[in-house]
Amino acid sequence: ARPVVVLAIGFVLCLGGNMAEGEREASTKGKTVRVWGKEQEPEKSRLASAEKRFGLTWAELHSYKDKMLFPVLPTCMGVDELPQDISLCETVFRGLDRCITQGTLNENPGQPYARMQICKPHWIRFNKCVKRRDELILRGVRKWERDYYSSLDDPSRTEYIEDIDTKMRYFLYAASHTMDAAKKSRLELNAQHCALRQASLLNPRSPIDEPSSAAGTASV
Repeated sequence: ARPVVVLAIGFVLCLGGNMAEGEREASTKGKTVRVWGKEQEPEKSRLASAEKRFGLTWAELHSYKDKMLFPVLPTCMGVDELPQDISLCETVFRGLDRCITQGTLNENPGQPYARMQICKPHWIRFNKCVKRRDELILRGVRKWERDYYSSLDDPSRTEYIEDIDTKMRYFLYAASHTMDAAKKSRLELNAQHCALRQASLLNPRSPIDEPSSAAGTASV
C-alpha cells in the first residue's frame, strides 16, 4: 500500500481524540442562552453577523476534519494505484488545525468569533487544496475503474454498476437522516462521486478530465 497515504489517514484519525473538546466547544456557538428562565438571542445574532462579515459559517470553519477525509475508493482498488503526485494537503491541514486550536485556547470572551477572521486565510488554502486533491483522486479512480470494468464479463458488469448505485443510494439515505451539517455534506459528496463513477462507466467515450452532468442526479 502507498505509505504516505496510510500515514496521512492515520494522522487524521489520531486527531479525533485531541479535537473532541474543541468540537464540543464549537457546537455551543450560536445557541440560544437561557437567563433567569428567559431565552436570550444576542449570541445567535452576533454569530450571524460575524458569519456575514467574514464570508463563511462557524460550522464550515470547524468541519475541516470531515473535509480532510479522502473520497471512497472502489473495493478492489488499492491506494497504491492512485497517481503518486497527488498532494494530500497535510501541511495546510496542520496550519488550519493549529490556528483553530490556538483560537480556542486563547478565546477572548469579548471577541468569541475572532478566529473566523484570523483562520480564514488558512481555511481558504485548505479548502482549495482538498477540492483539487479530491478531483485528482476521482480522476484516478475513474481511469482505473474503466480498465477494471472492461475486463469483466456482462453479468459482472451489471452487478458492478448496481453495486455503485446501491452505495450512492445509501449515502443519500444516510445524508437525509443526519442532523450534522458537516457529515451531511460529506455523505452527499460521496453520493455525487458514485454518480460520476457510474456515468463514466456507462459513457466510456466521455473524457475522464471532464465532470459529468450525471452528478446532478445524486441529490437528496
